[in-house]
Formats: sequence, structure tokens, C-alpha cells
Amino acid sequence: MDRTNAEQISQMMQKIHKLKHFKKMPGELPRSEFLLLKTIWCMSEEEEKVTISSLSEQLEITKPAVSQIINSLEDKGFVERITTKIDRRLVYVRLTENGQVFLEKNYRAFLDGMNLVFAKMGEKDAGELLRLITKLYEIIAELDREGNI
Repeated sequence: MDRTNAEQISQMMQKIHKLKHFKKMPGELPRSEFLLLKTIWCMSEEEEKVTISSLSEQLEITKPAVSQIINSLEDKGFVERITTKIDRRLVYVRLTENGQVFLEKNYRAFLDGMNLVFAKMGEKDAGELLRLITKLYEIIAELDREGNI
């Protein structure tokens, strides 16, 4: 039986995900915590203040789940909560200096590993992969806007 492109791509993505390189997270931090750190970092560059609600929306997880991860990251000294005097219910989250250093070091290590992969792949193929992934994103975003997926 022939498998569709979607099935074959899904199977290859599962195989890549199972590889040792993609199982371990930088700095032995749980995947959810690393992802939240990176999201805070990215959102901080776009917005001045990051809230639990905005993180919840961005990551599409519940506010209690975000709060639980933030508690763990706060215990490790990677993030801090900031309240305002005007509205104590409003809580902002930001990276601490330790969180910033940890993220930069480990994200750089991740990028270095990916650069090795793309160097081995070759500039032409890596460029083609980027072009195709970009096209895939644009098509999915369009179908999403149209309500078709």
C-alpha cells in the first residue's frame, strides 16, 4: 500500500524526534521549561512586558500550567515575577540574568548542532529545505485564516 506524502513526512519527523540529539534538552532542563524560557525571551524582544496570560495564549497551554512551569523556573533562579503597585493582580514575568545567560549558552549550543547538520546537508539543500518549510508555513497559515484546517 502506498503511503501519502503526509504519512511519510509524519513518520520521518517522528524518527527525527526519537534521535538522541533531539531527546536531550540543553542544560538538562525539562523541555517544557526550556520552551517557556525561550518563549519569554522571544516575547520580551517584541513586547515590553510578558504576562502569564500572554504566555498561555502563545504556547496554547492553560494559565495554571504556565504558572507551574514558572514556579519551577523561579526556584532555579531563571525567571522572576513582577507585580505593579497599581494592580497587584497583574503579574509580569521576565528572565533573570542567570536565565538569560543559561538560555543564550544553551540555545547557542542547539544552533551550533543544527549548523553542523545543515553544513553536512550542503548549502543548496539547506536553502531548499528552508524554502519548502517557509512555503509549508505560509500554506498552513492561509488555510488556518480561511478556517479550512
